Amino acid sequence: MRLVVPREISGRYEIPAELLAKVMQTLARHHLVTSVVGPTGGYRLSREAGQISVADVVEAMEGPLAIAQCWEDTGTQGCAQAPHCHLREPLARVQEEMTRLLRAMTLEEVCRPAPPLPRRPGGYNLTVLDVATAARS
Repeated sequence: MRLVVPREISGRYEIPAELLAKVMQTLARHHLVTSVVGPTGGYRLSREAGQISVADVVEAMEGPLAIAQCWEDTGTQGCAQAPHCHLREPLARVQEEMTRLLRAMTLEEVCRPAPPLPRRPGGYNLTVLDVATAARS
């Protein structure tokens, strides 16, 4: 896997160097990237991009996947509305789907170039409205 220097990442994505350093340290602590020290050092993924899920990255940076407080480690104990909540069951489905999707999606998929947009006659890009209208007909 390719070694990338922090300056390259910072410049390409316009991330302040101090923030990038903290992010990379967090990712390294969670074994998602490996730090190579020295004058020619940098970072590389700890495993293949197809083996790292988006959920791995989100959990490393933000903690457990939780759409609401009641799905955090404290559960419903930290929520004053828990005894009266009518949203927990519907949100459970959203939580399950979000978790499934983020666990299934890999860095390899996220980093793939997007397919080109369909073109209108005359060379203009189709809009979302054009695509939605075409899908209904």
